[in-house]
Amino acid sequence: PVGAAMAQTAEHYAKTRQALMKENSTHLKAIGAFLKGSKNPKKAKALGTAGDVEFRAMGIAAMADKLPSLFAQKTSLADIPGKTRAKPAIWSDWNKFYAATRKLKSMALELEAAAATGDRAKIDAARKALGKEACAACHKVFRGPKPKKSM
Repeated sequence: PVGAAMAQTAEHYAKTRQALMKENSTHLKAIGAFLKGSKNPKKAKALGTAGDVEFRAMGIAAMADKLPSLFAQKTSLADIPGKTRAKPAIWSDWNKFYAATRKLKSMALELEAAAATGDRAKIDAARKALGKEACAACHKVFRGPKPKKSM
């Protein structure tokens, strides 16, 4: 029973951080849609404003603060195969992982500041930098491949 409870807890951590990452993705997709825009005034309004981008960037920054606490020991893809893509490198190189979460927060705050200007070019540059230097850089080192679908 103790082993089952531990596995359930590990899976809970994995599910919680996956939910946070999905929310993060939702924020980034909405920011991308805002930047892409629309020539149709009704659709353009639905894509939001620079103020909405500020709010979404704040959400990403807040999520970055929570990330380290969601990576409890024994919750890697080696510990709970098929339930997470978190590589064991997160725990073996914790300082590097923690620094990556701080970089994500810093870059999200830069995106928030760019959005406050209302300048689409600045917002787009900050969004691209966040995606490349924070999200992709961390995923490249600390996220395993997608599980292969069984036939």
